[in-house]
Amino acid sequence: MNYPVIKGASYALVHAPDLVLHLGTTQTSEALKNPNSEHLQNLPKHLRTFAEAVQYPPNQVYIGNLEPDALAGIPKPWYENPVEGAQRFGRFGEIMPLDEFYGLMKIVDAFDLVHLEDSFQNQVRDKLVEHPVMKDLKDLGKLDKAGATREAIEDLVAKDLAEGMYLDGQLVGCVKRAHEFDPALTHHVMFENLASKASAVLALMHLFAKTGLKPEEVDYIIECSEEACGDMNQRGGGNFAKAIGE
Repeated sequence: MNYPVIKGASYALVHAPDLVLHLGTTQTSEALKNPNSEHLQNLPKHLRTFAEAVQYPPNQVYIGNLEPDALAGIPKPWYENPVEGAQRFGRFGEIMPLDEFYGLMKIVDAFDLVHLEDSFQNQVRDKLVEHPVMKDLKDLGKLDKAGATREAIEDLVAKDLAEGMYLDGQLVGCVKRAHEFDPALTHHVMFENLASKASAVLALMHLFAKTGLKPEEVDYIIECSEEACGDMNQRGGGNFAKAIGE
């Protein structure tokens, strides 16, 4: 009899402060009922930069650059005691900045819902082709095509046909809705779905790189995020395992 064993593990963190501001459940709910609330006004002052996120001791533990026991020797609060010389890449994975993550969302988008502003897309492409793991993605060439104009993106967002993709408060892209009427395929839901898929692909690519496992050797993928894909007829009809594998 064969018994399953764990032969490797990988992790990925994405630093996405603009998603907290524009898509976080608390923020979107608060904006509807009290758009001038003290919480919404003060929140931007409490967000960490990418460098601060990389230097945060628990994050360094998560990606394998520190042992968990090392936290006992670091004074609390940990956000006031950053790890000097911390790196974004670690033994188990990485901490990815938001601009690269937007590029990854574009790469894993199978239905042309993600539109990135042309100059921004070119900048992200130049970074991802040098990425130690992402450079091997089969659909990286999607970033070679012409991006969208800023005016076109602004128009889609203004007409509520797409969810804005912001970077440091600037609109750099959008995610369009997948259906005109289906509430399960709104631009907000599609943004969540693509973010879930992209972050899983990031972790999976690190798993391949760190274990030597080949994609063609994988027979089955189990995906267990909180999101579920589907439409109005089958709203939670499936997870993203097949899409991640593809």
